[in-house]
Amino acid sequence: MKLQLALGAAALALMLPGQALADCDITDALLKQAYPGAQQGDNGLLVKGGGYDRAINPDDVVCKAWPYRPELMLAAVPLIEAKPPVEGENKGDVEIIIADVATGNPVARRLEKGMAFSDAIQFGSMSLDTARYDVGDGLRAFGLRTSQSGSSRVNPYDEQALWMYTFDKGRIERVLDGLIVERSNGENNGDCEGESTSVTRTVKLGPKVELGYRDLTVEQAITHGTSKKVGGECRFDKRPGKPAKFELIYDNGHYRPAAGVKPHGEKGDIETDLFSTIEIGAKP
Repeated sequence: MKLQLALGAAALALMLPGQALADCDITDALLKQAYPGAQQGDNGLLVKGGGYDRAINPDDVVCKAWPYRPELMLAAVPLIEAKPPVEGENKGDVEIIIADVATGNPVARRLEKGMAFSDAIQFGSMSLDTARYDVGDGLRAFGLRTSQSGSSRVNPYDEQALWMYTFDKGRIERVLDGLIVERSNGENNGDCEGESTSVTRTVKLGPKVELGYRDLTVEQAITHGTSKKVGGECRFDKRPGKPAKFELIYDNGHYRPAAGVKPHGEKGDIETDLFSTIEIGAKP
């Protein structure tokens, strides 16, 4: 009898919002509380209102316990246009939610309009980054990593970007606007021959400061590739580019490249595409 009661209590605990969130199972907890008016659709939840109806596929939602604040859970919810009028083009937003683990209730929300927009460049998966981004005294940021990929075979494009957010005084603020941490792109003739470039960047915190935000140090590595047919076989050759290191400084609410400091490519050309092709707020 005692065993049955214990098993029953355990099963009940698994159904509670706080426990569901603790296990990162937010389908029946956070989503229902964050979107109480949502209707069950063919592929998840349907959220009506605004400029267009939006669908939430629970499998695409990401969440993660926040070690810095164990009483809180981080989540990112993609809201995709349910019935796009143009084939191959989808409007879409991402909502960043911080929830209370004990109750399952959202305590802060931020809607990133247009973050999940897709056309020739398709919005892909997301992941939450809870590294120790101690950007200020007693202020730790968390990261959201987004991926995108192009649909062109002759002009391939893949991108992973890092967005950083702070949570202070009940508000979520975006402080880093999608720094590209991985990118590969190129051009080919559709039959092996072509060129490509791969860029990887790592982000580290600069020295501590008494007031304000610490700088971000970015280290960049570039690899150039060429492919060509030799004797009927496609051969690929890689060569390292010139590495670079530069600083991002906090200015007027966002991290930006320090004045006069820009990463240079293999031929001395300036890498102008430091940030994601995603344009927050650009799509209605």
